[in-house]
Amino acid sequence: MKTRTACLSPGRVDPGTILARAVADRDGQTLLPAGTELDATLLDRLIRRGVEYDFVTLPDHRSAETIAEEIRAAEIRVETIFRVHENTASSATREALHAAVLAYRLESAQ
Repeated sequence: MKTRTACLSPGRVDPGTILARAVADRDGQTLLPAGTELDATLLDRLIRRGVEYDFVTLPDHRSAETIAEEIRAAEIRVETIFRVHENTASSATREALHAAVLAYRLESAQ
């Protein structure tokens, strides 16, 4: 079965979902390691600890065409955010931020 990694808030994660990455608290201490199967109790604890998001592994039933469309849509959204107006100068910092946002959006789409 094909899978994908998604970034979701704990309140949007279903019990039985597997963590794709470790979950850490605000101090960087690991709360749950990657590969942990989340149950209702663990999800409730994450919410109470203020964990804002989890990277989880989900089944991926999308076709190659759908994935390509989602990738293109993500690229268009990022280009819209970072469109340069005539008076706006490009900078190394702006370009680095553009690349980071695009990479994040593409990771979510793939």
